[in-house]
Amino acid sequence: PNTVLLRPMRRGLRVFGSPLTKGVAEPLVKEGKEKIVGSWLLLSAGSVFFMIALGGYTRLTKSGLSMVKWKPVGYRWPGNLDEWNTEFEAYKQYPEYQLANKGMSLEEFKQIFLVEYAHRLAGNAVGALFGLPLIGFWAAGWLGRGLKLRLAGLFALGGIQGFIGWWMVRSGLDPKPQYQQRPRVSTYRLAVHLCTAVGIYSALLWTGLTLVSKPDPAFAGHASFRTFKRGMVGLLHFLLLNLVSGAFVAGIDAGKVFNTWPDMNGSFIPDGYWKIEPKWRNLMENMGTVQFNHRMAAYLTYSYVTYLFLKLDRVKGIPPSARLTLWMLLGMVNFQLVLGVMMLLRQVPPVAVSYTHLTLPTIYSV
Repeated sequence: PNTVLLRPMRRGLRVFGSPLTKGVAEPLVKEGKEKIVGSWLLLSAGSVFFMIALGGYTRLTKSGLSMVKWKPVGYRWPGNLDEWNTEFEAYKQYPEYQLANKGMSLEEFKQIFLVEYAHRLAGNAVGALFGLPLIGFWAAGWLGRGLKLRLAGLFALGGIQGFIGWWMVRSGLDPKPQYQQRPRVSTYRLAVHLCTAVGIYSALLWTGLTLVSKPDPAFAGHASFRTFKRGMVGLLHFLLLNLVSGAFVAGIDAGKVFNTWPDMNGSFIPDGYWKIEPKWRNLMENMGTVQFNHRMAAYLTYSYVTYLFLKLDRVKGIPPSARLTLWMLLGMVNFQLVLGVMMLLRQVPPVAVSYTHLTLPTIYSV
């Protein structure tokens, strides 16, 4: 009788297919289908990876406000001169044209329209790449209950991400406060949009790798495994700090001021660090403060990775794959730091920013 009573409790305590009570966990996918489903999830993660980079390029080429209408599906490419003029006239009604791009030609408008159109079209493609196979695998009975819940949640979050994108763009169609030099999207909404994208990418990547690769049982039972795991969890917190602070840098173009290194125009701490009232707004809206904080986050992350490498690389019994991970982390954090300094000195060229957006998800992937 007690067993009968506990069955629904065990079912209720399952989280994403892993029971919190003793017993055999329900498999994530049907036996023998792990590689297929896992490869699809990794491909989906790669497509989100591309979207993050394309979004960065869209932001830095100032193309994101060129499409002023919200039409998630079926936004047709202008096919003739009349349709192009209609799009251009709609763009002229908003502050970006009136305050920053007055006198822009139709040909110049086409260039920024193309970038934003490609970004939206890529978003639709990512949704189809993930959603259509999900329906097929679900109908075929390949997915366990826990994985169904996880993937359904990610699909829903992807849809919400589309609305977040428009919510962000919509903020750029209104006049902006004084801390922004030209009409652009809300720095707060930009941060939400970017963090959501990286969250989706990370979840897809984690789940995909769980299916296509098995942990080394010898390392999992090694005394150093817990230390290694804690170190990597700590690194995720530092990366999140860099991600959020970088989003605020992009949101107010803070990378285009104080273009010296290692100082900030001759000072360690920039002048006017707390000049905006109330004080908390400086953390998100003061160019000098935002850039300084991002620099400090980068230095902290670099120091932590170096410490982690020196500590764990000496431990005996770590398998070659884990040791390779440490060397890759050290190499990538050095690359990220050098690239960041180069971008700062060159006042953030758009192509370099795309490479930086690629580097952060690469560090996550390790």
